[in-house]
Amino acid sequence: MKIIIATALISTCLLSLSAIAIDKQTLEEFSQYDNRSEFIIQYEDVDLILDAAVLYVGQSTREKAKKDRSNIGTRFRNKTQAITALEGNRFRYEEFDVPKRVSLLVNVRKSLEHLPTASPLELFPKDEQLAYWLNLYNISLLEQLIEIYPKRSLKPDLEDSDLFSKKILTIAGEALSLDDIKEIVIYKFGHDPLLIYGFHQGNIASPDIRSFAYTGDNVWKTLDENANLFINSNRGTFKKSASRFRVSYIYEKNKAFFEGPKNDLTTHLSKYLFKSYKEDLLAAQEITADITDWSFADLYGSHRIYGGGIASNPAALMDSIQGGLGGAGAGTFNVNGGSEFQRLSPKHQSHLRQILKVREVRKGSVTVQDLEDVAKDDN
Repeated sequence: MKIIIATALISTCLLSLSAIAIDKQTLEEFSQYDNRSEFIIQYEDVDLILDAAVLYVGQSTREKAKKDRSNIGTRFRNKTQAITALEGNRFRYEEFDVPKRVSLLVNVRKSLEHLPTASPLELFPKDEQLAYWLNLYNISLLEQLIEIYPKRSLKPDLEDSDLFSKKILTIAGEALSLDDIKEIVIYKFGHDPLLIYGFHQGNIASPDIRSFAYTGDNVWKTLDENANLFINSNRGTFKKSASRFRVSYIYEKNKAFFEGPKNDLTTHLSKYLFKSYKEDLLAAQEITADITDWSFADLYGSHRIYGGGIASNPAALMDSIQGGLGGAGAGTFNVNGGSEFQRLSPKHQSHLRQILKVREVRKGSVTVQDLEDVAKDDN
């Protein structure tokens, strides 16, 4: 028997902007899988982008951010949500400020989009397909968010726009939106609340973007880790008082994932909460899903510079793209701190220091190799 490692190819498919909801026939078409299959999908290009552009900040300490001081010559301050401002992984939106860098992400999205045309998804095991849909969703979302960055608040885009309903993808001939991908995942994998943590939303108070791609082997373990990181943070849960326990707005937004008989919110949160917070949850008389932070989960917190002259303008932390991956133009960003850290404005330095001070920062490495089809004879 042969094992074929499928690789993603680049497509120039035309995008449909229609916002018609996905129909059951399409859901059925994407629900086929083969768990006896040994086909796998490799994501070295996705790993390369995410490893270079995501700052992993580790387990929350639930520490609040310090108040932002105004610059000389002004009394204006940037408003931050103190309980969540230091929470969550960060994506380096600031560095996608030139077409060459944006094209890296676009090419990766196109390659994922074309994969089911070259290698039908029904030939892959179920978990391989889950990893594919999550990677496609998150890369496509990041591409959309880069187009609107920077903004002080993502609320209008996440709540009131057609960002998630717009048909921006063509998968195996079907026009799909980001919401459609969620519907496919629910239809195929059931109403499992763990799936919530695979859908990054771009803002601080959303599930984390990770510094590596989902794969068939790691997808459920990573979702479990995401749940643990999110729930045990101020983005996910917060004790307001002895009688009131606050939880993230995403639980209200994602009710569909809790429709199973054993999927009530309290049971789900209790499974992950550390002891003291678990006791607070169970003792609370009221649970409110109202924790929000609509700020971009970027490196600097989308801070606007008030006063202080030109010397306070933010500069890029990383200068160039180094290396490459095949002919797609992908490469690695220089993510070392050192003297480059001094090029940030004092306000951004302070914000970044707070994040780094209270988090364990893990930096991964990627070895880039040419992708090949690998055949193996079992006989």
